Amino acid sequence: MAKQNKTKLYAKALAEVLSEPASVKTTAWQGKIVNNFVKLLVGSGYGKKAKEILNLAEDFLLAKQGKRKIIFETARKITVNQKKLLDNFVKDGDVVKEKINPEIIAGVKIII
Repeated sequence: MAKQNKTKLYAKALAEVLSEPASVKTTAWQGKIVNNFVKLLVGSGYGKKAKEILNLAEDFLLAKQGKRKIIFETARKITVNQKKLLDNFVKDGDVVKEKINPEIIAGVKIII
């Protein structure tokens, strides 16, 4: 099986486990699952792909919950006024990340 397919399979498996009913989940439980999952990846030779797999799992989990991941990329830290403007793109439950990219000269790159 190609590495890309296995990467997606691992990510989907983790997202599936983490999407268990709320009565089962706790922050400690999720942390333990993720730590054990990373150990599994290292043991199976996918340790170098762990970050990619965890990011994919987050995307799958958010999609399953009907939420989005939004990344605001700017050249410098976003000011309070800019943040207020960008909040127009955000819905309740969305996960928002800010990324500083010095290669951007001006403006904001919005990745949904």
